[in-house]
Amino acid sequence: MKENLLTIVQGILSGMSSDKINTLGETEEANQVAALVKDTYYDLIARKDWPHLRQAGQLTNSADINKPTHMAIPEDASRIDYIAYSQQTQVTDNIIYRRVEYMHPDSFLEYTSRRSTSNPNVEVINQGAVFYVLNDTPPTYYTSFDDVELVFDSYVVALGNTLTAVNSQVVYYRMPSWTAEDTFIPDLPAEAFPLFKAEAKSVCFNDLKQEPNAKAEQISVRQNQVMGQRNWAVKGGVRYPNYGRQSKKLVGGRNFNPSQHTG
Repeated sequence: MKENLLTIVQGILSGMSSDKINTLGETEEANQVAALVKDTYYDLIARKDWPHLRQAGQLTNSADINKPTHMAIPEDASRIDYIAYSQQTQVTDNIIYRRVEYMHPDSFLEYTSRRSTSNPNVEVINQGAVFYVLNDTPPTYYTSFDDVELVFDSYVVALGNTLTAVNSQVVYYRMPSWTAEDTFIPDLPAEAFPLFKAEAKSVCFNDLKQEPNAKAEQISVRQNQVMGQRNWAVKGGVRYPNYGRQSKKLVGGRNFNPSQHTG
Protein backbone atom coordinates (compact mmCIF):
# COMPACT_ATOMS: atom_id res chain seq x y z
CA MET A 1 0.00 0.00 0.00
CA LYS A 2 1.23 3.50 -0.83
CA GLU A 3 1.79 5.94 2.02
CA ASN A 4 2.37 9.67 2.16
CA LEU A 5 5.59 11.23 3.41
CA LEU A 6 4.23 12.15 6.83
CA THR A 7 3.12 8.57 7.51
CA ILE A 8 6.51 7.21 6.42
CA VAL A 9 8.42 9.65 8.63
CA GLN A 10 6.10 8.99 11.59
CA GLY A 11 6.67 5.25 11.24
CA ILE A 12 10.44 5.65 11.22
CA LEU A 13 10.41 8.00 14.20
CA SER A 14 8.22 5.53 16.11
CA GLY A 15 10.63 2.72 15.29
CA MET A 16 13.50 4.81 16.65
CA SER A 17 11.51 5.66 19.85
CA SER A 18 11.69 9.34 18.93
CA ASP A 19 9.23 12.15 19.65
CA LYS A 20 5.90 11.90 17.85
CA ILE A 21 4.99 14.51 15.26
CA ASN A 22 1.74 15.65 13.65
CA THR A 23 3.33 17.42 10.69
CA LEU A 24 6.68 17.52 8.90
CA GLY A 25 9.14 20.05 10.27
CA GLU A 26 7.77 19.80 13.78
CA THR A 27 11.14 18.62 15.13
CA GLU A 28 14.70 18.76 13.84
CA GLU A 29 14.88 14.98 13.91
CA ALA A 30 11.76 14.78 11.75
CA ASN A 31 13.47 17.06 9.23
CA GLN A 32 16.53 14.81 9.24
CA VAL A 33 14.42 11.69 8.72
CA ALA A 34 12.50 13.33 5.87
CA ALA A 35 15.77 14.29 4.17
CA LEU A 36 17.10 10.73 4.48
CA VAL A 37 13.83 9.33 3.14
CA LYS A 38 14.25 11.56 0.08
CA ASP A 39 17.85 10.40 -0.42
CA THR A 40 16.75 6.78 -0.12
CA TYR A 41 14.01 7.34 -2.68
CA TYR A 42 16.34 8.74 -5.33
CA ASP A 43 18.89 6.01 -4.64
CA LEU A 44 16.14 3.46 -5.28
CA ILE A 45 15.02 5.24 -8.46
CA ALA A 46 18.60 5.23 -9.80
CA ARG A 47 18.98 1.45 -9.47
CA LYS A 48 16.77 0.43 -12.39
CA ASP A 49 14.55 1.58 -15.20
CA TRP A 50 11.18 1.70 -13.47
CA PRO A 51 8.34 0.87 -15.89
CA HIS A 52 5.99 3.48 -14.40
CA LEU A 53 8.49 6.23 -15.21
CA ARG A 54 8.65 5.42 -18.92
CA GLN A 55 6.54 7.62 -21.16
CA ALA A 56 6.14 8.90 -24.71
CA GLY A 57 6.49 12.51 -25.72
CA GLN A 58 8.09 14.93 -28.14
CA LEU A 59 11.43 16.65 -28.39
CA THR A 60 11.74 20.44 -28.29
CA ASN A 61 12.94 22.25 -31.39
CA SER A 62 15.65 24.88 -31.05
CA ALA A 63 13.76 27.61 -32.99
CA ASP A 64 17.25 28.88 -33.91
CA ILE A 65 17.91 29.05 -37.65
CA ASN A 66 21.63 28.73 -36.92
CA LYS A 67 20.92 25.35 -35.30
CA PRO A 68 18.41 23.81 -37.73
CA THR A 69 19.07 20.21 -36.68
CA HIS A 70 19.31 20.77 -32.92
CA MET A 71 16.57 19.61 -30.56
CA ALA A 72 16.31 19.33 -26.78
CA ILE A 73 15.22 16.36 -24.70
CA PRO A 74 12.28 16.74 -22.27
CA GLU A 75 13.34 18.62 -19.14
CA ASP A 76 12.43 15.73 -16.84
CA ALA A 77 14.14 13.03 -18.92
CA SER A 78 16.72 10.86 -17.19
CA ARG A 79 17.32 8.52 -20.13
CA ILE A 80 16.22 8.36 -23.75
CA ASP A 81 14.97 5.00 -24.98
CA TYR A 82 13.75 5.73 -28.50
CA ILE A 83 13.63 8.61 -30.99
CA ALA A 84 11.77 8.76 -34.29
CA TYR A 85 11.14 11.52 -36.80
CA SER A 86 8.67 12.12 -39.62
CA GLN A 87 9.82 11.03 -43.08
CA GLN A 88 7.98 13.82 -44.87
CA THR A 89 9.89 15.68 -47.58
CA GLN A 90 6.93 17.82 -48.63
CA VAL A 91 3.77 18.95 -46.89
CA THR A 92 1.54 16.70 -48.98
CA ASP A 93 3.32 13.52 -47.84
CA ASN A 94 1.73 11.24 -45.28
CA ILE A 95 3.44 11.43 -41.90
CA ILE A 96 5.37 8.20 -41.39
CA TYR A 97 7.81 8.00 -38.49
CA ARG A 98 11.13 6.19 -38.64
CA ARG A 99 13.56 5.49 -35.83
CA VAL A 100 16.59 7.79 -35.75
CA GLU A 101 19.73 5.97 -34.64
CA TYR A 102 22.20 7.24 -32.07
CA MET A 103 25.81 7.86 -33.14
CA HIS A 104 28.73 8.62 -30.84
CA PRO A 105 29.90 12.26 -31.14
CA ASP A 106 33.26 11.50 -32.75
CA SER A 107 31.67 9.16 -35.27
CA PHE A 108 28.96 11.73 -35.98
CA LEU A 109 31.52 14.44 -36.75
CA GLU A 110 33.52 12.08 -38.93
CA TYR A 111 30.43 10.90 -40.78
CA THR A 112 28.92 14.32 -41.48
CA SER A 113 32.27 15.93 -42.32
CA ARG A 114 32.60 13.67 -45.36
CA ARG A 115 29.83 15.56 -47.10
CA SER A 116 30.83 17.95 -49.83
CA THR A 117 29.90 21.59 -49.30
CA SER A 118 29.85 22.03 -53.07
CA ASN A 119 26.52 20.20 -53.11
CA PRO A 120 23.54 22.59 -52.77
CA ASN A 121 21.82 20.30 -50.23
CA VAL A 122 24.71 20.50 -47.73
CA GLU A 123 24.81 23.22 -45.08
CA VAL A 124 27.72 24.15 -42.82
CA ILE A 125 26.89 24.19 -39.10
CA ASN A 126 29.36 25.85 -36.73
CA GLN A 127 28.53 25.22 -33.10
CA GLY A 128 31.96 24.94 -31.52
CA ALA A 129 32.79 22.21 -34.03
CA VAL A 130 32.07 22.51 -37.75
CA PHE A 131 30.03 19.76 -39.39
CA TYR A 132 27.76 19.43 -42.41
CA VAL A 133 24.06 18.60 -42.52
CA LEU A 134 21.73 17.77 -45.37
CA ASN A 135 18.78 20.11 -45.92
CA ASP A 136 16.57 17.89 -48.07
CA THR A 137 16.41 14.66 -46.08
CA PRO A 138 14.70 13.58 -42.85
CA PRO A 139 17.23 12.78 -40.11
CA THR A 140 18.84 9.35 -39.96
CA TYR A 141 21.31 9.76 -37.08
CA TYR A 142 21.65 11.91 -33.98
CA THR A 143 24.22 12.54 -31.29
CA SER A 144 24.70 14.72 -28.23
CA PHE A 145 27.79 16.63 -27.16
CA ASP A 146 26.45 17.68 -23.76
CA ASP A 147 23.91 14.94 -22.90
CA VAL A 148 21.10 17.50 -23.05
CA GLU A 149 20.86 18.89 -26.58
CA LEU A 150 20.48 16.49 -29.48
CA VAL A 151 22.06 17.13 -32.87
CA PHE A 152 20.69 15.44 -35.99
CA ASP A 153 22.43 14.89 -39.30
CA SER A 154 19.77 16.37 -41.61
CA TYR A 155 16.44 18.16 -41.98
CA VAL A 156 14.06 19.22 -44.75
CA VAL A 157 14.26 22.98 -45.27
CA ALA A 158 11.19 22.87 -47.53
CA LEU A 159 9.15 22.04 -44.41
CA GLY A 160 10.67 24.68 -42.13
CA ASN A 161 13.88 26.35 -40.99
CA THR A 162 14.44 23.80 -38.22
CA LEU A 163 13.38 20.36 -37.10
CA THR A 164 10.09 20.61 -35.23
CA ALA A 165 8.72 19.06 -32.05
CA VAL A 166 5.43 18.05 -33.67
CA ASN A 167 7.28 15.80 -36.13
CA SER A 168 9.25 13.99 -33.42
CA GLN A 169 8.56 11.03 -31.17
CA VAL A 170 10.51 10.09 -28.08
CA VAL A 171 10.19 7.39 -25.44
CA TYR A 172 12.07 8.22 -22.27
CA TYR A 173 12.35 7.66 -18.55
CA ARG A 174 11.39 10.71 -16.56
CA MET A 175 13.00 11.81 -13.30
CA PRO A 176 10.24 12.04 -10.68
CA SER A 177 9.87 15.14 -8.55
CA TRP A 178 9.82 15.38 -4.76
CA THR A 179 7.79 17.66 -2.51
CA ALA A 180 8.48 17.93 1.22
CA GLU A 181 4.82 18.06 2.23
CA ASP A 182 2.75 15.90 4.58
CA THR A 183 0.46 14.59 1.86
CA PHE A 184 3.15 13.95 -0.75
CA ILE A 185 3.19 10.32 -1.96
CA PRO A 186 6.52 9.18 -3.45
CA ASP A 187 6.16 8.08 -7.07
CA LEU A 188 6.67 4.34 -6.75
CA PRO A 189 4.52 1.28 -7.47
CA ALA A 190 2.63 0.06 -4.39
CA GLU A 191 4.63 -3.18 -4.35
CA ALA A 192 7.89 -1.22 -4.02
CA PHE A 193 6.87 0.60 -0.84
CA PRO A 194 7.91 -2.19 1.58
CA LEU A 195 11.44 -2.08 0.12
CA PHE A 196 11.49 1.73 0.13
CA LYS A 197 10.37 2.02 3.76
CA ALA A 198 12.70 -0.75 4.96
CA GLU A 199 15.71 0.86 3.33
CA ALA A 200 14.75 4.32 4.60
CA LYS A 201 14.40 2.97 8.15
CA SER A 202 17.74 1.18 7.89
CA VAL A 203 19.46 4.37 6.68
CA CYS A 204 17.89 6.46 9.45
CA PHE A 205 18.97 4.01 12.16
CA ASN A 206 22.52 3.95 10.81
CA ASP A 207 22.81 7.72 10.32
CA LEU A 208 20.83 9.09 13.26
CA LYS A 209 21.11 6.36 15.88
CA GLN A 210 24.51 5.02 14.80
CA GLU A 211 23.19 1.51 15.12
CA PRO A 212 21.89 -1.00 12.56
CA ASN A 213 18.30 -2.19 12.48
CA ALA A 214 18.50 -5.91 11.73
CA LYS A 215 14.79 -6.27 11.01
CA ALA A 216 14.71 -3.39 8.53
CA GLU A 217 17.80 -4.72 6.78
CA GLN A 218 16.28 -8.20 6.59
CA ILE A 219 13.12 -6.79 5.00
CA SER A 220 15.22 -4.74 2.60
CA VAL A 221 17.15 -7.79 1.39
CA ARG A 222 13.97 -9.82 0.95
CA GLN A 223 12.14 -7.03 -0.90
CA ASN A 224 15.13 -6.43 -3.18
CA GLN A 225 14.91 -10.07 -4.21
CA VAL A 226 11.16 -9.81 -4.79
CA MET A 227 11.47 -6.67 -6.91
CA GLY A 228 14.32 -8.18 -8.92
CA GLN A 229 12.08 -11.10 -9.93
CA ARG A 230 8.96 -9.05 -10.70
CA ASN A 231 7.88 -8.87 -14.34
CA TRP A 232 6.46 -5.86 -16.11
CA ALA A 233 2.71 -5.41 -15.82
CA VAL A 234 2.32 -5.02 -19.58
CA LYS A 235 3.25 -8.10 -21.58
CA GLY A 236 6.56 -7.72 -23.37
CA GLY A 237 8.39 -5.43 -20.96
CA VAL A 238 11.98 -4.65 -21.81
CA ARG A 239 13.43 -5.84 -25.09
CA TYR A 240 17.16 -6.17 -25.56
CA PRO A 241 18.06 -5.69 -29.25
CA ASN A 242 21.19 -7.50 -30.33
CA TYR A 243 23.12 -4.71 -31.99
CA GLY A 244 26.31 -4.41 -30.05
CA ARG A 245 27.43 -2.87 -26.80
CA GLN A 246 25.09 -0.21 -25.43
CA SER A 247 26.25 3.21 -24.31
CA LYS A 248 25.36 4.05 -20.71
CA LYS A 249 24.95 7.72 -21.55
CA LEU A 250 21.63 9.47 -21.48
CA VAL A 251 21.25 9.23 -25.23
CA GLY A 252 23.16 5.95 -25.70
CA GLY A 253 22.70 3.61 -28.59
CA ARG A 254 24.40 1.19 -30.92
CA ASN A 255 28.03 1.26 -31.92
CA PHE A 256 28.72 2.92 -35.27
CA ASN A 257 31.48 2.45 -37.83
CA PRO A 258 31.62 5.58 -39.99
CA SER A 259 33.69 3.81 -42.63
CA GLN A 260 30.62 1.74 -43.49
CA HIS A 261 28.50 4.79 -44.32
CA THR A 262 28.58 7.64 -46.76
CA GLY A 263 26.52 10.79 -46.77
